[in-house]
Amino acid sequence: MFETCVEIRRHFSDYLDDRCERESLRSIRFHLNYCASCREELEQMQAIQAELQALPRRRVPPALALSMRVHISQRVHRNLLRQLWVRCGNALQPLLIPASGGVLTAIIFFGLLMGWQVVPASNIPDVPLEIVTPPRVRELAPINFHDGDQAVVVLTQIDAAGRVMGYKVLSGPVTPELTRSLDRTIYFSLFAPATMFGRPTDGQVVLSLRRITVRG
Repeated sequence: MFETCVEIRRHFSDYLDDRCERESLRSIRFHLNYCASCREELEQMQAIQAELQALPRRRVPPALALSMRVHISQRVHRNLLRQLWVRCGNALQPLLIPASGGVLTAIIFFGLLMGWQVVPASNIPDVPLEIVTPPRVRELAPINFHDGDQAVVVLTQIDAAGRVMGYKVLSGPVTPELTRSLDRTIYFSLFAPATMFGRPTDGQVVLSLRRITVRG
């Protein structure tokens, strides 16, 4: 099948990787039985391949691997969206003019219909609909700590039942006495839970606490 050494050596890479077809493999083996120069060339390539396989594999850093996967995913996703956009545009292009005429007719008809039906004005004010509301303090327990004139700012977690799950001091002196006083104040207070679309849910509320002393 192959007549010269040059043709044989062009297929050495496929021969080493076991990717040759049956006829090519038979021709290469027949040639190697009678050509010492090609056998020597093949042995050198086998030695190089063995040395490369013996090299230690370096692992890609996790951050770099994640960045590469994200980049590849973005490129593939972008190409898919572009192809879908082009296909949709080609498919809908013949329908754009009839569809535009139909939409314009529907808008005109709807405008005429709404003009005939006059909605009477209402004197009832609109009630604002709050989609999300934060937790609220219903009743605050007595504050019993001495911090001077400095306020203590506390971030409090409230569950869907209005119970205190925990708190964190954002500003103020954190001392054991203050912690004990805050425990009594916060955990014995009553809270209204946060709501989302009218349903109670977990939430957070920021409290600024300061003891006020009235002197007579």
